[in-house]
Amino acid sequence: MKHGTHTQDRRDFLRTIAVLAGGVALAPALRVLPAMAATSLVQTSEKRLLMGTIVGMTVMTSSSVQGQEAVGRAYEEVERLIGILSRFDATTPLSVLNAQGRINGSPRELLHVVEHGRKLNIQSGGRFDITVTPVVNLMERTHGKPNAGELREALALVDASRLSLSGSDLKFTASGMSATLDGIAKGYIADCASEALKKVGVEHFMIDAGGDIRVQGSPNGMDRPWRIAIEDPEKQGDYPSVIELRSGAVATSGGYEVFFDSSQKSTHLINPATGNSPQYIKSVSVHAPTVMQADGMATALSLMSPREALRLIASMPGYSCLLVTSSGAKLASPTWG
Repeated sequence: MKHGTHTQDRRDFLRTIAVLAGGVALAPALRVLPAMAATSLVQTSEKRLLMGTIVGMTVMTSSSVQGQEAVGRAYEEVERLIGILSRFDATTPLSVLNAQGRINGSPRELLHVVEHGRKLNIQSGGRFDITVTPVVNLMERTHGKPNAGELREALALVDASRLSLSGSDLKFTASGMSATLDGIAKGYIADCASEALKKVGVEHFMIDAGGDIRVQGSPNGMDRPWRIAIEDPEKQGDYPSVIELRSGAVATSGGYEVFFDSSQKSTHLINPATGNSPQYIKSVSVHAPTVMQADGMATALSLMSPREALRLIASMPGYSCLLVTSSGAKLASPTWG
């Protein structure tokens, strides 16, 4: 699984593209130029530093006042959910669960994200596991080079099935276990921000939560789709793919941003069964109905062989993916793009 901190964005792998009149220009951020707006809609954009990354929102509304109000409400929802799902704030329900080993009367949002994590754990054959935190902490402390005994002890605490759920109560069945929602919480929060925009009547928007992207409608309020470029793992500006979306989400997972060791073999992507980081896939991009689904699945597929990853995504209607292997090969599912 992939894991981040509250001071550094670890997964800013997707970049939106600016669509210019008469052509397409690759750019690090999405821009909607005034000349494109053939309707009376007004563009409102804002960026804030949240969840250890830049969370940007662009909306098209009938007035700037409506746009500012809509964006403000969406950011309020983001901040509310951070107060529930962050593991870096000792006062959040997730942190209470990790500190005490149980929490009664969990907020519905925490229960929903945990349930999705448990479902994804089963779908991925255990590759995605929200209880991998002891291994993550060990890798951070030992700079990716734990001794065999420490690693065995940490791995013994990883098992999503031992996080029991009864009603609204959550409990670890073994002492020392802890959970991280890093692989899905940011996506869920972006999804909830999109719902906040819809509730106030926004039909055209883009939310970019550090590369976890949710879109609806059009950047010009009419017929143009949102255009999204997948980041080059080699950082040479050679985008592996450019896709067009009118709705849904896309997220990318890759082990080329943050490393625990100087040799760059131990990354923030961790196999919960072995503690190792994948070496055969450089990045995985997933298109799915929601950001939480895309984000979590991208992490899971990163920890599989290319054949396993493509087989799993083929069994999931509404999902598609692009894999970039360590050799630079690009492997796409049939419905990608």
